Formats: sequence, structure tokens, C-alpha cells
Amino acid sequence: MIYFPVLRQTVMLGTIIAFLTGCMHDIPNLGVENNRLKPCPGTPNCVASHPDTPESQKVPPILYTAEQSLAYDQMEGLLSERSDTIIVTREHAHYLRADFRTPLMGFIDDVEFYFQVPGVIAVRSASRIGYSDLGANRRRIEEIRKIFSERMAEPILEKKVPIQTD
Repeated sequence: MIYFPVLRQTVMLGTIIAFLTGCMHDIPNLGVENNRLKPCPGTPNCVASHPDTPESQKVPPILYTAEQSLAYDQMEGLLSERSDTIIVTREHAHYLRADFRTPLMGFIDDVEFYFQVPGVIAVRSASRIGYSDLGANRRRIEEIRKIFSERMAEPILEKKVPIQTD
């Protein structure tokens, strides 16, 4: 005779796995098109910095004053250090795309950084599945903005040769 609580747990786990597998989407077709990142869908689980983004989904672009290649290298380094991030697309000094995975369930959020013009990084962060992310994408972009800005503000230390005096 089968022990019913074990059977019930097994069926529930199987149902959850089947549901989540059915919810998984293919990798979305993202990137730069017509000098901008793709617009957010009509769901609240996406934020973007493009001016025509609805206010509820809008975040400011990330600004910097250094050379674009230095800003790109800093952003790439910042993303590479994160344990929840995999950089999936690199276009030197122009575009970065990364997958962010949630720690518990492994859901994927697609995050893009487009170095649109010198001094401006357009951003887009969207969950692949679901309707609401409870503000996770907005918080992530703000955290990245803060860390990036702090790193860009740090002075570059030059090797100084001591002056010899007699």
C-alpha cells in the first residue's frame, strides 16, 4: 500500500515542476534596434530608461563622465563579479546583456545596458515569466547604478615615482 502523504507530495512537486517548465520562455530576441532597446511589455515586471517608457516602468539612464570604454569595462567588471549574473552578450564599448537568476527558483531576468551616447547608458531589465516582480527589476537597476557610480567616482591611482632629493 502506498503511503498517501508521500504520494501527495510527489504529485504536488511534479505538478509544480510541470507548471514551471511550461512557463519557461525561450530566450527573448532583445538588443538594440533603431538606436534603442526594445520597449517593455505592458506588465509591471519590466523597467527601462527610454523616454517613451510609461512612468510606472521608467527608470533614469545611468550617467557617467569618463570615457565610454572605461565605463563599459567598469560595468562589465561589476556584472562579472556578481554570483547571480551571467553575461550573455558583449559588444565592445557598446552593449552588454546579462541574465540574472533568482536564488531560490532560478527564474531569469534579462538585463541590458546600451552605451547609447557618451555619458549615457540606457537600461532595460525584465522578468522572462510572470506578471509582477514586486519591484525586483527596479531595485536591481538602482543597486547597479549605485555601485557603478561609486566605482566611477573612485580616483584612478597612478604609480608615482618618488622624487629623489640630495
